[in-house]
Amino acid sequence: MRILHFEYSEFFRKVVHDMSIREGHDYIPSSTGKNLIALLDKNKVDVIFTGMELSDISAEQLIDALSRSQYNKIPVVIITSSEVQDITHRLKSLKFSDFILKENLNLDTFGKCIRRIQSSL
Repeated sequence: MRILHFEYSEFFRKVVHDMSIREGHDYIPSSTGKNLIALLDKNKVDVIFTGMELSDISAEQLIDALSRSQYNKIPVVIITSSEVQDITHRLKSLKFSDFILKENLNLDTFGKCIRRIQSSL
């Protein structure tokens, strides 16, 4: 799979990069969300991972822009430190496929999430 990852934290970009490569996936990083459509125009992407806050936009804005584009079928996974109730309340009107809490982010949870996405494609 080709993973597009939006995250302002260099540390979490590195964590997801390393897990992606270890699991045999291609990885494309971005610290900003404004380039979403340009990145999708240049790269075939199977899944998008995003943090809740990027350096320039929020996850809500990123998901909303994605939903209004030709790429609206690409699954979105949110990686966040927010509590589950906060995520579901904050994003209730937006479409996303899954989320992983940062404190639970490890090779096992990452792999399970990817396999759920792959089985739904």
